[in-house]
Amino acid sequence: MDKVSVSKGVFAHTGSYKIGRSKINQSLYDYFNEPWYIAYKEIWDSIQMKTESIRSNMIHQLISDLQSFVSSVKSNNIDIFDNEIPTAMLLTGINVPDHAKLFQKIVVQLRTLTMHVAILWSKDSNNIKNIVSDTVFQLINKKEEDDMEIKRTQCNMRALKLWYTTHCNPLDPIIIIISDFESFSPGVLHDFILILSSYSDKIKFILFFGIATTLHVVHRSLSYDATSKLKIKTQLFLFQVLHMQTQIKSLADILEGTIFSSDISFRLTGRAFQLLTDIFLFYDFSVDRFLQNYKLCMIQHFYGKNINSLCCRRKDIKSRLSSLTEEDIKDLKKLPSIVNYLQIQKESNKNEKELNDEKFKDLIGTLLMDFHKYITRFLTVLRCLHSLVSTLPKAQLGKQLREVYTKAVYSSNLTESQEYKECLQLLNFLSKEELLTKLESIEKILEDTKDPIMKKFQENLTTRIREIKDASLDIISDDTKEIVTANERLTRIQLKEKLLRMSQTHKRSPYKQAQIDIINYLDHEIFRVHLTNPSKVPTNEIFCYNDGNAVKQHIRGSVRGAIHMGLNDPQMYLQCDCCKLENEDAIPATLPDLSIIYKLHLESRKLINMYDWLQVMILSSARVYRLISHTFMVTHMAATSHSARPAHVYILRLTILIAILFRVDLVRVRGS
Repeated sequence: MDKVSVSKGVFAHTGSYKIGRSKINQSLYDYFNEPWYIAYKEIWDSIQMKTESIRSNMIHQLISDLQSFVSSVKSNNIDIFDNEIPTAMLLTGINVPDHAKLFQKIVVQLRTLTMHVAILWSKDSNNIKNIVSDTVFQLINKKEEDDMEIKRTQCNMRALKLWYTTHCNPLDPIIIIISDFESFSPGVLHDFILILSSYSDKIKFILFFGIATTLHVVHRSLSYDATSKLKIKTQLFLFQVLHMQTQIKSLADILEGTIFSSDISFRLTGRAFQLLTDIFLFYDFSVDRFLQNYKLCMIQHFYGKNINSLCCRRKDIKSRLSSLTEEDIKDLKKLPSIVNYLQIQKESNKNEKELNDEKFKDLIGTLLMDFHKYITRFLTVLRCLHSLVSTLPKAQLGKQLREVYTKAVYSSNLTESQEYKECLQLLNFLSKEELLTKLESIEKILEDTKDPIMKKFQENLTTRIREIKDASLDIISDDTKEIVTANERLTRIQLKEKLLRMSQTHKRSPYKQAQIDIINYLDHEIFRVHLTNPSKVPTNEIFCYNDGNAVKQHIRGSVRGAIHMGLNDPQMYLQCDCCKLENEDAIPATLPDLSIIYKLHLESRKLINMYDWLQVMILSSARVYRLISHTFMVTHMAATSHSARPAHVYILRLTILIAILFRVDLVRVRGS
């Protein structure tokens, strides 16, 4: 024991860890193999793939136009431009936070024509020195290379000219993208354009201006001596055009391909969907943030709930059901929609015995398949309703499909709402041509359907469209029609009955009768049957998420409020029993030290001596450091000795000692 030294057990080792190059081995996460995570990952990956495909299609024409513009500049000799810089102005739209990703896609596509592309943002270009150095740094130091060719302090136009003449093909242009033109200082842009112009006889430049408002802002911001150096070609930015409707259209296209697609099993309904669309419309107009909020809703829906792994494609239902545990089966039986369904079945079949687990699984499998069929018909009929009412006066149910969807999943019964009834009344006033146009658009929606019920709907609709086309607009006269004469003596009741009978037997034109028949058919046999709120369908909890309040806390949470809640009631985030408070003012000894200090601060804010607090915390830190060193020493001694007590006993006792010391220091804090 006398020769034992702590230094024998303490030594330095370089190891293989590199700062900034650590890679997290994701296979270490336990939940990666959980059924709920597998289901979530599968659905989110499919949403991402569809979203990227839709976005690529939306900007395909723009990319093609920009590439042809760059190619035309590239094919011409530098002398033809006469010291003017070829410039394209892109109308990117207002209030759109998605520009960064969009311009990155443009850069990737333009690099196929020239590798010399630099993108500038106003936040990094507040003076002429910064804008020049940032441009030159991006052009000379390619991102794929590890070693920098030039330091940022050496980046100037002379260095760029030397590099261009030495390493670049004279036909290859240098593209500089001014992403947010309005946010740049006009003076900085003015000087930057003049500097580029002075080198344009040796270097072939192309400028792209990302403009949010109008093309006239260029002439308002820059003086004539700067604009005279630009050879402007206007490009209409097809993805985000000037007005906010384009961003709404972008969201509508993405919703159409993902959320309103029957290929995606997960559904956002009720208050949750309305909250996400409200944030999009009234706050940021960002499709990216909408998708991230949608992802958060998915995580909330799936996290820790293996029964939600049944939210999958039809072909995977059997395999997912077979992997459920007894605990998962119990959770399934507790779902409100399942409880209601079983209660109804029990009341209708009183002699039926209680289902065992195998029969219950078969029943759940049938209900899940039924939900898939229901949601496919629901979305198809919803599109038909939208096509029918979107262009009506005042657009009671909304002009966009997402508006009709919001009303259908948020209201208890869409077909009983006042807006729906007013839309049906307005349909009665349509002309023959307008009605036929709407019905033919519905027929087109039903063309690709494979569902037998929707096929029958299509056949009936085709027959009725033919009848309306052949129907005449002339009213057939009726010579036998009753009339009320002055000489006829009738009591008040007899007169009322006769007038009622006459009103019921008045003649309509064949078209008018066919119009009433088709509207009644759509109302009673299609819309009222298939537009049931998803929350009323069994197993909806597995596929649908509608908890808007839970999402709102994460999406629109106040930073100060969250910090206050975390310090005042840490159990809210830690989810541990030791931090549970009997009342809000209680300060139990098991709370984290920072929470105790914060709660004491709330008790007497003006009487706190912050200097003494900090001194106590510093002393506590030094004392803990000494105790930890002592702990390792005693542990090493216990491990190398022949003592009867195991090493963990010493560790436990010293840990208790540290805890006591911390508590003593906190008591001192309370006293101060």
